[in-house]
Amino acid sequence: MKNNQLHLLAAVMAGKGITHVVVSPGSRNAPAIVVFNRQPGLSLFSISDERSAGFYALGMAQQLNRPVALLCTSGSAALNYAPAIVEAFYQKVPLLIITADRPEAWIDQGDSQTIRQRNVFSDYVRKSYNLPDNINEQDDYRYFERSVSEAIDRTLFPASGPVHINLPLSEPLYDIEWPADAVQTRSPGIAGTSIRVDETEMSRIADIWNSSASKMILAGQMLPDAEINHLLEQLSDDPSVTLLTETTSNITIQSSISCIDRTIEAMDANEMELLKPTVLLTIGGAVVSKKIKALLRKMRPQHHWHVSADTDEFHMDTYQSLTLTIPAQTHAFLSQLMGKRIPHNSHFGQSWMDRSSKCAGKHLEFLRSMPFCDLSVYETLFREMPANGHLHLGNSTPVRYAQLFDEASQFISWSNRGTSGIDGCVSTAAGASAICHQPLTVITGDVGFFYDSNALWNSNLSPLLRIILINNGGGNIFRVIPGPDNFEELEPFIETAHNLDVEGIVRNFGLNYHQAHNQEELNQALPAFFAAQENSKAALLEIFTPNKLSADVLKEYFNFIAS
Repeated sequence: MKNNQLHLLAAVMAGKGITHVVVSPGSRNAPAIVVFNRQPGLSLFSISDERSAGFYALGMAQQLNRPVALLCTSGSAALNYAPAIVEAFYQKVPLLIITADRPEAWIDQGDSQTIRQRNVFSDYVRKSYNLPDNINEQDDYRYFERSVSEAIDRTLFPASGPVHINLPLSEPLYDIEWPADAVQTRSPGIAGTSIRVDETEMSRIADIWNSSASKMILAGQMLPDAEINHLLEQLSDDPSVTLLTETTSNITIQSSISCIDRTIEAMDANEMELLKPTVLLTIGGAVVSKKIKALLRKMRPQHHWHVSADTDEFHMDTYQSLTLTIPAQTHAFLSQLMGKRIPHNSHFGQSWMDRSSKCAGKHLEFLRSMPFCDLSVYETLFREMPANGHLHLGNSTPVRYAQLFDEASQFISWSNRGTSGIDGCVSTAAGASAICHQPLTVITGDVGFFYDSNALWNSNLSPLLRIILINNGGGNIFRVIPGPDNFEELEPFIETAHNLDVEGIVRNFGLNYHQAHNQEELNQALPAFFAAQENSKAALLEIFTPNKLSADVLKEYFNFIAS
């Protein structure tokens, strides 16, 4: 039967629980689009720009916490998935990437729209599969079904991440024959497990933990998890423990120190000695704060334990003090530790809280007298945003500013911190908003928005999506981080200053547009921006801020905190 492998591929995907497929138009993948669209259980979302499509699928998979499929045509279309695939790999998001291809005999033969696609993403996927372009025998059928089944399972086990299927298709492409009956599959599955630490080893770990008077838990990027949240709350209810979190940790514990950068700004040698942990326990993914990385590399805790069931993270020594990798699932290890912990009488946790409270007081004092700038805009946004929604923070300044405000921790937060690139933040948020069915606000800078403006070229945008674009005329992060502002090349080559028209782009794609140039206009614009739109369209709010003043105010802020 012509293209019988497509019917089997679609049936296995649906049978293994894939429900969402993001497709981009093309010729070589058109037969697969037709078959997928007629497969019960699969819902297709068409996005023309493959780079945006990749991030859209990433946002969907973040919300679903199960694999979302991508499908594109052959040639350079596949390479446009690369930024989203890399982000998914380092953030451990399950994606099934399907790239249509020419049969092997036509590779490097001068045929159009043909490149070397086999293993093209090999460094950034859990595994790659090159499927046969036809199924003629029962053994072929079984091999094809088993390969697709394994590929889907590999997106989740032993750790989540992207998997690549390269799908050669022979011509004629559109001569599709349809089976008389539904395709029957018998795909093997994977049993769920909970990876725990051996009890003897756990007792040794607990002995060190219980005998230490100074322990720090540092939580990186994580999905919202009520069980982990509860276990951390119990573990941190110990005078010898301090819990440091970030907005993207999605930890809602009042006693945690959620504004790390302002808390640790300009520690002197005596404070470093007082606040140095003997045991550092790290969980979750990427940590935003460069300051805490630098501080812990100076402190060099005696014990640094990193919890991760992902073999790619074994011996990942971010803080240059790693002594033990704990290859377990986070909730399982925390539960084991909680069952053996004995609170230690110590002033360590309170010392961290005292410093945090002192810096929080200075934070509020500074905010009362600052002019209209980036910092004042973020203060207003985190105070006025609907508390029941999701927040997606773009790179690079939005996610950093968010770490300065306690109010930012009230939202379910997301950010592309796997590789921390500015590409794709609006597309990722758009994909997430298609799934979460709650208000979702993405905050992006102007350069990040222009880089991803094709995110608006999408007929699937949720009316609950709100895009806040802070336009300070270029890459203002380079006026904040030490170094680039010392060179004359800053403005013409590094900052990417511009006078581009955002409103024209937004109107062209049919979204609602709002703008604000000062505090009064911002206060007036926010209620209407967050309200339900009469035309049921997504909306964008452009906030114009002064670039040089904003950078100067942020530097003054940290100087004031440190004084």
